[in-house]
Amino acid sequence: MKPKSNYTRVMAGFYIFLCLIASMIVGELIYFLAIVPLVPKQTWLPLINVAWVYLVVAIYYKLTRRYTKWWKKLENKQ
Repeated sequence: MKPKSNYTRVMAGFYIFLCLIASMIVGELIYFLAIVPLVPKQTWLPLINVAWVYLVVAIYYKLTRRYTKWWKKLENKQ
């Protein structure tokens, strides 16, 4: 017998959105505190910022896909 989950698709979507916002805040804090002071030319900062945001979102997607059931709940696989 499968255990029933105690959250709905709406809650799974809310958790995904909330954790994405938290991940972006942490990622941007790391970016502004660690990467910006290291770059000597200000012209490279927008390119580095776009790459950094893409990296943070990709890592977030991989980790939430692997360690949570939220994506399966949204895709009705559970």
